[in-house]
Amino acid sequence: MSSGKKSNKVAEETNAVEQKKNVTVTSKKNADKTIAKKPADAAALYISPTLSAFFWTISVVLVCAIIFGNYYYTNFVVVDETTMARLVRVLAVIFGLVLSIAITLLTNKGRALLQFARQSYTELKKVIWPTRQEAVQTTFIVFIAVTVVSLFLYLCDIVFLQIVRLFTL
Repeated sequence: MSSGKKSNKVAEETNAVEQKKNVTVTSKKNADKTIAKKPADAAALYISPTLSAFFWTISVVLVCAIIFGNYYYTNFVVVDETTMARLVRVLAVIFGLVLSIAITLLTNKGRALLQFARQSYTELKKVIWPTRQEAVQTTFIVFIAVTVVSLFLYLCDIVFLQIVRLFTL
């Protein structure tokens, strides 16, 4: 009887261990699935490749037009460029470049870049920055280390210079 009770107890313990393993494996699989899931706005992240290529084309043409226009205006248009005219030209170039960057951010690569920037900013908020005292102490340690290494290299330079002079003169 006692051996039967022992075998039942062992069987129950084995079943309990197997169930625990199954739960662990299932929870790991579910954890992998949740990690692998894309964010809810992932569908809004990507656009069709044709539309993306169209945005790239517009952006490149706009930048080329800005470069050519600025070159042409400064070299071939005979206008006395006063301070105000120069300011308007520079502002037009800046506005065109900003517009080109905005159009580029509408492409798939641009959207991925924006998502990366958002995630980086989220991670940056999690950083524990050093206190002022820690920053000063670390800076001082780096300064001392750089000074010691530079003196060592200076001494090595002097020694090698003397060795070279010894053999060449």
